[in-house]
Formats: sequence, structure tokens, C-alpha cells
Amino acid sequence: MIQYLAALDEQVLQYLYTQRDIAASLSFIGITELGSTAIVSGLTLCIGIFFVFRRQIPYAVGLAVSVFGAGGTALLLKELIRRARPDVTLQAYAETGFSFPSGHATLAAAFYGFLIYLVWRMMPAGHRRTVVLAVLTLIIALIAFSRLYLGVHYLTDVMGGLLLGGLFAWIGSLVVTRMERQN
Repeated sequence: MIQYLAALDEQVLQYLYTQRDIAASLSFIGITELGSTAIVSGLTLCIGIFFVFRRQIPYAVGLAVSVFGAGGTALLLKELIRRARPDVTLQAYAETGFSFPSGHATLAAAFYGFLIYLVWRMMPAGHRRTVVLAVLTLIIALIAFSRLYLGVHYLTDVMGGLLLGGLFAWIGSLVVTRMERQN
């Protein structure tokens, strides 16, 4: 199974490398920033402060658990697993650090995934909610794909990051539910 996944990782990396062009690379460099530590942390702090001022503490705590729990766990896993990134000659721009799991994919799934939970809970059902949920899901997918397209991660890095981030988005939602029940 591991040999199969390693071969799949390499095939996806090589295929996307052959399809890469300048315009798409520049677009995906912009998209990938939506999953960066700086952007996600900044948005998390702003939204968290908003919830605190509105006295919606469970939402602020759930968001923090989701994002910072996922980010911290991803950093720990990177150090424990120490998987090398794809060859720098295949990268659209040089990325440093270890590869598994993808931090961008982890943060995207944790942050935007938790926002999906909030939208599902807070917005009335209908066309507007469906559009917002679709846009948030698309953002997660584009960030994940950008890491592959730019050649800075293997498919299994991105899939691992999405699973880890999704797990923490779910944990964040459980925190909200538990805190609301205690009040």
C-alpha cells in the first residue's frame, strides 16, 4: 500500500508539473495564501474577537480550538514524520520545512471547515446559505489543489492535511455544542 501511495504521489506531482504555466502558477500562488498561517491566524483572531464582543464565547473558543489545535498538531506531525518536500526543481516557488501534513491544507480545512459549520448553524436554509457553503468548500478545494499544482506537496501530504483539519473543525464544533449545553 505504501509503495502504491508513493507511486501515486510521484505520478500526480510529475503530471501537474508538465501542465504548469505562468498565469495559473501566479493565480495559485495567490490562492494558496488563503491557507497560510498568517492569513488564517489573522482571520481567526478577528473573527474570534468579533464573537467575544458579541458574547458568543462558545463560537470563539470552538474556532480557536479548531484552527490552533490543527495548526499545532500539524507542526508536531511535521517534526515527528520529517518527510522531505518534492524536489525543488519541481516547485513553482521554493518552500522550506517538512512536507507531511500540508499545513496550508490543514489550516484551510480547519478554518474554512469551521466556518462551514457556523454558516450551517447560523444562516437560514435557502439559496444564500447554499452559495456561501459552496464558496467555502471551493476555497478549501482550491487551496488544497494549489499545493499540488505548485509542486510543494505530494497528494498524500494534502490529503493528510485535509483529514487533520477536518478532524479539528469537527472537534471545534463539539466544543461549541458542549459549551452551549453547559450554559
